Amino acid sequence: MENHIETNFREIQKILDSCIAHDYKTKVDALFLKREYLTQVQLKDYLRQEIFRVTENIVAIQQKYCVVRNIVLDMDIPDFLWESGYFEDLNSDERKKYIGFRCSDFDMDAYLHEPSCYDGRLPYLSIIVNLVVLSKYLRYLQEQESNYHTDAVAIQEQALPKEKEESADTNPTKIVGKSNPFKSTLKANEIKLLTDCVNEANMFTTTVSAKILTDFFNCKLNGALKVNNTRLLAYLMMQLSCYNYIVYEWQSVIANNKLILKKIKGEPLTRTDLSSATDQAKNIYPKGYEIIDKYIKQLQKG
Repeated sequence: MENHIETNFREIQKILDSCIAHDYKTKVDALFLKREYLTQVQLKDYLRQEIFRVTENIVAIQQKYCVVRNIVLDMDIPDFLWESGYFEDLNSDERKKYIGFRCSDFDMDAYLHEPSCYDGRLPYLSIIVNLVVLSKYLRYLQEQESNYHTDAVAIQEQALPKEKEESADTNPTKIVGKSNPFKSTLKANEIKLLTDCVNEANMFTTTVSAKILTDFFNCKLNGALKVNNTRLLAYLMMQLSCYNYIVYEWQSVIANNKLILKKIKGEPLTRTDLSSATDQAKNIYPKGYEIIDKYIKQLQKG
C-alpha cells in the first residue's frame, strides 16, 4: 500500500511540475515583455512594487492554508510533494482523494482554462501551484533587482571623473597590441559562417556583413546593432561562450561597449537585460534556436 501511495504521489508531482513550469514561464515572459517598454527608472520602481506585491500574496496564502506552508521550504527538492511530508499534513478524506486519483484523467487544457477545477479531486492543487510559482517568481524578481543595482553602480562609476595622476611625463604612454574584450578566437572563415547564421535567423533589424560582425567582436562598431530577439541573441552568445569562442563575461562586454540596442526603445542592452534573456534561453529554447545549433555544429567541424 505504501508503495502505491508513493508511486501515485510521484505521478501527481509530474502533473504539478508541468503546471508550475507553465505558470512560471508565463510570468517571466510577461516581465520580459514589459522591460521593453520601461525606462531604467521605471523598471527599478516596477521591480520593487512587484516584490512587495508578490511577497504579500505569498504570506496571504500561507496564512490562509497552513497545510501548504512548509512546501516553500522544500520546493527545490525533486518530488517535494512526497518528500516534504505534505501527505502527513492532509486529513483522512484529503489523503484518500490523492491515493485514488487517476493521473491519466488529468487534462492540462481544462486546468489552464480554470486552475482550480481539480481542487475537488486533488485538494489544494491550484494553491500549491500558485504558491510555488509566486515563490520562484519572487526569487527571480530579487535577482533582477540585484542585477539592476549592479548595472547602476557600474554606470555611476563610469560617469565619475577620473582623478588626474601626478606624473612627470605629460605625454600619454601609447599602448601597443590589439584590444580583444570578447577574447574572441574566431577566424575569418568562422566569422563568415556566423554572418550567415545571424542573417538566416533574422537576429538583427538589419542584414549584417562579415565586416560588421568582425567589428562587433572587436568592439569597434561604427554605430550599433538593433536586436530583433534578445533571447535568440543570448542563446547564440551562450553557445559561443560554451565552446570557448568568446569570453564567459560576454554580457558585460556588450553592455559596457553599448554594442546592441533594444528593438522597441532603442536603448543599449544592459547586463541585466542580457542576464534575464540568458536565463530564459536556458530554460525555454527561443524560436530560431535550431538555426543557431545548425551553424554551431558547422563551426565545430572547422
